[in-house]
Amino acid sequence: LFIYIYSYQEVTFMHTGWTRVQRNEFVDYNLEKTPLQIKTDSLLGSGDVSRVYFYDSQSHYSGAFEIRFDSTPQYYIRGCKSHTDFPTNLPSPTDKIWKIALLKSSETINEQVGNESSAVRLVVDCNGVEVLNFVFYPSTCPANNWVSPYLGRHVTKIWFYSRDTASDYYMSQPGPCGCSKINSSTWTATDIKYHVTADKIFPMKPTTVGHKVIRNGGSETHTVNVSVLETVMETMLFSQPAGVTAGTTFTASVPFITTGEISLALSAPYEFSYGKEKSVEKSLKIEFECKGPAGKTSTCSVVIIQEQASVPYTMTWANNNDQACTCEVKGLYKGVAANRMEVIINESVKV
Repeated sequence: LFIYIYSYQEVTFMHTGWTRVQRNEFVDYNLEKTPLQIKTDSLLGSGDVSRVYFYDSQSHYSGAFEIRFDSTPQYYIRGCKSHTDFPTNLPSPTDKIWKIALLKSSETINEQVGNESSAVRLVVDCNGVEVLNFVFYPSTCPANNWVSPYLGRHVTKIWFYSRDTASDYYMSQPGPCGCSKINSSTWTATDIKYHVTADKIFPMKPTTVGHKVIRNGGSETHTVNVSVLETVMETMLFSQPAGVTAGTTFTASVPFITTGEISLALSAPYEFSYGKEKSVEKSLKIEFECKGPAGKTSTCSVVIIQEQASVPYTMTWANNNDQACTCEVKGLYKGVAANRMEVIINESVKV
């Protein structure tokens, strides 16, 4: 059995998803499945107390943990450890979020005390710093009535103590990790894989952006230096995958489309919205000699060569409230790239 408690130093007290603590009533909460998060803003020295009781599905007592905000903060493990100073200082910010996770192995459920590796463990972190690592063991837990509640029962309910003066809010237990309503408000795109072995590339019709005509009625070749600078638009589009809310935004890098193939290298990240085409500017420049043979009319035309690519992708999304909850969505990335300019020369005998 392991209990982990964390308090994070940088806290923004937005109450979305939080429930105000109500004392003296059962709250259905599978503590062995989902960590319990509690908000406090008590000052050290105030004497405030945050205490939560644990119960099983039959409302049988299954333990309790308390934090006391004395000038020197203390912890209390009911039935095991009396009020004791934390062995190290807590971080200084007043606003704190405590996170309590309860993990039980099969050995502890069967009430096997055994060695310390299979015993109950209480680990307390405050603002990412470990401030307590307590093992429930006969040598560390003098009371003799801790084994059955802490080791022998599954915690599926919690109860805030009537004299709890520190607990302000707790995070409601989320439902199952579902992948049907992914959105950019409560989910974050964490990874994307492009399946380049299944890509398709299509050449597009060249676009003429300039030309030079040489009418040479003389006996020698005429040469003209030509320079063309053109700004073109490249487009990128991620298809709308199933299970994702329309308009969901994300940040992603995209593969480069080179001549006739997809590069494994990726671009800098861009902001995207599923189903919405994104355009970026690109400058292309070409310098060349346009030669007009004697007795002919020569036209040097400059065209932009563009290619369209379709690449299947798999994107991973993580729930902001539970990073262990991840979902994969699949779709098609389409990009249009302008990679180069070419010169096309036409000659006729008419001058």
